[in-house]
Amino acid sequence: MVIWGRNAVEEAVKSRKAIEKVYLQYGKFFEPEFLELLEKRNIRFQWTKKKQLEKLTGTTKHQGIVAILSPISYLSDEELFKLTVKKKSFFVVLDGITEPQNLGTVARTVESFGGTGLLLPTKGSAPINEVAVKASSGAILHLKVSRVPDLTASLIKFRSLGGKIYAVETGGKDIRKVAFKKPLALILGSEGRGISGKLLELSDEIATIPLSGKTPSLNVSVATGIAVWEVVR
Repeated sequence: MVIWGRNAVEEAVKSRKAIEKVYLQYGKFFEPEFLELLEKRNIRFQWTKKKQLEKLTGTTKHQGIVAILSPISYLSDEELFKLTVKKKSFFVVLDGITEPQNLGTVARTVESFGGTGLLLPTKGSAPINEVAVKASSGAILHLKVSRVPDLTASLIKFRSLGGKIYAVETGGKDIRKVAFKKPLALILGSEGRGISGKLLELSDEIATIPLSGKTPSLNVSVATGIAVWEVVR
């Protein structure tokens, strides 16, 4: 859902609506207090051109501000962790996944195999929009999703609750030989950059999907399917 106009967007922010992103027009003045509130609420915002705002809204009367509302309500990482521990289940952490199609496909896999949800970074993550919802076949609407400014700090809290952390990356142990212990977090990264060094260091174990072809990596949604199957198996 797209909303625009200063009053509409400011009220959405103040009422704590789940907002994917706010777009602000270059050259327009916005109160520093409002920008600080966006940062405080971990709402991503981006300065952009007037034409881009017109494209998003279909009107010239947007007042230089547009917000994309999320189709889901986010919850805190603590709530996600406690539910995972209670159910002795798992959730997937996506590090640097920027394509909504991939996010949606991953969500479908997690929900299909009984996972509790997703942990996503506030910055550098795909938005949960109509593309992601469609790619998930609506499965993402049944998951618990949390966004946090720092994945590493968040996962340290999960570990303190008794959770295990596994990264799916090259250079580790054959995933077929990894003894996954629940409750657990399963980290996956992008094909290009992979999982960040801090998250790899934090992991209890690095699981590697063995490949024999010439293609050096798998699409993240395919890798998630294989990894999640191994977890539940």
